[in-house]
Amino acid sequence: MSEHDKAVLAKIAQLPDDLFGKCERQVDKGTKTYRLQRESHGGNSVFFNQDGEDCRYNLVDGTTTGAMYLAESPETALKEVFQNKKGLKESDLDDYFMGVIVLEKDMKVLQIQELIKGSRLTLNDVTTSTRAVTQQLARRVHKAGFDGMYYPSNVTGEECLVLWHHKPAGEGVATTLEQTCLSDYELEGRETADILVNDLGISVEEG
Repeated sequence: MSEHDKAVLAKIAQLPDDLFGKCERQVDKGTKTYRLQRESHGGNSVFFNQDGEDCRYNLVDGTTTGAMYLAESPETALKEVFQNKKGLKESDLDDYFMGVIVLEKDMKVLQIQELIKGSRLTLNDVTTSTRAVTQQLARRVHKAGFDGMYYPSNVTGEECLVLWHHKPAGEGVATTLEQTCLSDYELEGRETADILVNDLGISVEEG
């Protein structure tokens, strides 16, 4: 761990408890979000990953509480998954499914950008690739009584949402409203390959 990472951990440890309440935001029951996943899993796009040691805001705290990452737009969901994908072919789209997930209850979440405003943390601090740092922030927020966090995507800048729940299938928290294979998915009449190439700068080859 670098000296910078150690300094960020110190900042997280020094966050005053009352600051978290000032960064609170409610995500209302009925809110629709997007999640892209590999395979259909029986038409279910809800999954709270209880492992996720390589995931940015997973808790990894020895409990069964898992994390699910959601985007506010399908474009961000696409870029988050395919940003580093090399040699993507049209046939690869058959393996991925865009899910529309709707929340079944109000959720209390922390807005990271407000936390940054009110503390010594920077955007780079909370989006660092060092998972030990970002996961420690997640644990601190979860311990403060939050169900998740709003955070900026580091590939589009748009808001994304991470939620925590102890049941992998998310019963009572979220459900799959619809799910579409990317080879059949359209957004405002445009096919997925066109969106990837023309809007998101991701190459898709024939084949």
